[in-house]
Amino acid sequence: MAWRERRTNQLAAYHSRGACLRKQGGNPKRGRLDPRFRGGDPAEHVLPVASPITKASGQVPAKATCAGKAVIHGTVIPAKAGIHLRFPLPIFTLQLPHAFVDTVLALLLLTPALALGAQTRKPPSASQAADVPALLETAQQALNRNDFAEAVKALEAVVKAQPDVAVAWFNLGYAYTGLHQDAEAIKAYQKTLELAPDLFEGRLNLGILFLEQKQSQTALEHLRKATTLKPEHARAHLYYGRALAQSGQAEGAAKQFQEAIRLDPRMAIAQFDLGQLELQQKRPAEALAAFQKALALDPKLPQAELGSALAAEGLKDTAQAVAHFEKYLAMKPDDLETRFHLARLYLQQNQNEPARDSLETVYRAKPDLPGLTAALGDVYALLKKLPEAEKFYRLALTAQPDAADLHRALGQTLLDEQKYTEAEGEFRTALTLDSHSRDAAYGLATSLYFEKRYAEAIPLFEQLARVPDPPSLLFFVLATCYDHLHARPEALANYEHFLQLSSGRAPDQEWQARQRAKLLRRELGK
Repeated sequence: MAWRERRTNQLAAYHSRGACLRKQGGNPKRGRLDPRFRGGDPAEHVLPVASPITKASGQVPAKATCAGKAVIHGTVIPAKAGIHLRFPLPIFTLQLPHAFVDTVLALLLLTPALALGAQTRKPPSASQAADVPALLETAQQALNRNDFAEAVKALEAVVKAQPDVAVAWFNLGYAYTGLHQDAEAIKAYQKTLELAPDLFEGRLNLGILFLEQKQSQTALEHLRKATTLKPEHARAHLYYGRALAQSGQAEGAAKQFQEAIRLDPRMAIAQFDLGQLELQQKRPAEALAAFQKALALDPKLPQAELGSALAAEGLKDTAQAVAHFEKYLAMKPDDLETRFHLARLYLQQNQNEPARDSLETVYRAKPDLPGLTAALGDVYALLKKLPEAEKFYRLALTAQPDAADLHRALGQTLLDEQKYTEAEGEFRTALTLDSHSRDAAYGLATSLYFEKRYAEAIPLFEQLARVPDPPSLLFFVLATCYDHLHARPEALANYEHFLQLSSGRAPDQEWQARQRAKLLRRELGK
């Protein structure tokens, strides 16, 4: 797959669920690449916080914010601040530390039938009643220190003792997510939704998991439901849009991204997703506008710089593309393939030294990257550093021994180094692999010329002279070949033809041709 296509298909490979876990102080190993245009923090994959669990009695108000106490059923389902608890939640009280107010909210969509004291369920035994609060406390503390395995152990014990506690299933799904056990996480979230089918956070998290696994149709079901449950939730629309985009419904995806932007005008990642969608639809101008809006909101969003670079390339604005690639690589210096691509753009702009520096950086990190040694050979040849060019062309040929153009390039480098016999061998190999290569034929003829094997060079030059629009200097070289062999008529004819074509473009050769032509005319009696 070409570099541009890969980058277009992996543009948002910087914010997986691990980005959210790391932001909350979670598992640093969760940052895997995501080729599905994810970006920003995954909505509601937020770590529950620890706090003392104490007995409480009575009911909470119909609306209770996360600013103080939130009464929940044994543990916590986290979400964004500013959402309200809307249900009477008896039994336990959770004290939320102020440091988590902006990121964590204890939520639970519970009906009285799900409460520990519900009439529809068999009352727990004395041992179970004593164990469950302690297990929930253990799970919360484990999640706070990112010990997902310990949290799973405790929460599995809870759901085994009391299998209809929705919050325990939800937090179990989250803990499995932290362990990369997505299949188990999905089962836990599905069980959560069996008990609380209208739980917004459960729908959203489950939809995100299915989206990551490219099960877009299943993801659509849950994310559509999430937007129905909370139509004012911007990130729900963002992920719903991503699911629509993944399933090929570009128009619907665009509407969801635009709705997310309407609900939260400062959501940079929604502008990015919209730009990515435009880029996929081959609308680079619209894509660039969206990426620029994303960068205005968040100048440190690396994938928006990358998207801007790709969009500028689509608009044939190489200078602007280079500027965005440079900014992107300042934030993501380890993206070697993009650095390699930038070097090629430098070469297009005749910025040979920046190209060399970029390629050397890539070579130090990943010397076996396909095409890299050949590119280094090219840039050193352009810089007239011939030994380095020869070295890298030879390295390239060890990986691609049948690449005709590499043999031709090495032959040209050897020719410039005046290693004529070696150059001849490379040009002959190139012609064996590609008999139609005019450059290889010209290189071979030139090698033979400098080896003073004029009789062998002449047929090649004559053949090249018959192609459309041959270079004028070819006739000068051909004339000198005949001249060295004392073939005066042929030499004179080619000198005169060269002078007709050159017209001041090669003054030194023109002077020589005039002098030789005068002498040859006298010798031929003309």
